[in-house]
Amino acid sequence: MNEWKQAYRLAIFEMKASMRSFLLILVFYIAMSLIFMQSLDVHLEDEFNFFDLLFLLIFFMFPVWMKNKEFQMQKIDGDLWASPSIIMLQQLPVSKDIIVKSRFIIHSFCSFPFQLVLLIAMPIMSENFREAMTPVAYTAFVLIWLAFSIAIGFIMAASEAGGNYKLKAIVLSFIYLLIGFAVIYFLRPDDGFLQLTMMMAAEWSLLSIVLAVVVSIAGWKYWQADMRKMIKKADYL
Repeated sequence: MNEWKQAYRLAIFEMKASMRSFLLILVFYIAMSLIFMQSLDVHLEDEFNFFDLLFLLIFFMFPVWMKNKEFQMQKIDGDLWASPSIIMLQQLPVSKDIIVKSRFIIHSFCSFPFQLVLLIAMPIMSENFREAMTPVAYTAFVLIWLAFSIAIGFIMAASEAGGNYKLKAIVLSFIYLLIGFAVIYFLRPDDGFLQLTMMMAAEWSLLSIVLAVVVSIAGWKYWQADMRKMIKKADYL
């Protein structure tokens, strides 16, 4: 617990520096989410096949893109790519565990509020969604997507540790990522991922809640361990 308190103290400096832009982006994101959610009923009636893809991009990628540029992973020198904050924090008399925890606190600050806006907008904007979800099912649905955010989205937090990468490797990784998104999209269930998670939340609410909690805990621990390994492996000199 003491390590988490120290990690929060480290994270609070960056969060304060980002607060003004964060609030402006949050207002923009709320407006964008409400506009985007107006097409949810169309999707639930199987008339908007690209809704899933747009939802995934907005849910996972938009919060990461909106972080202040000086705090994002970038080219430092030569083949070294990392978040400048990671390098700066290692000059302080704090452990790597505290640095890792601080980055996860910041990533949570930059992702969960935006993602919750999107999830809260769904029952507000869609009559079909409200009719399909009981309070318990909606709770399960929200927990499922927050579990996805931790298990998948937190790879972005772990990647801030960076490392020494050739430009060719970075380009190939980006290409593989695009191919992966394309494969996932075209192999998606007929009704789409969103409706699949709605069905799971509605028909197996308690099981979905338990699995979401387990996946969240496992993802939270795994990506922190992965980031610690990357920090030890990277050559920041």
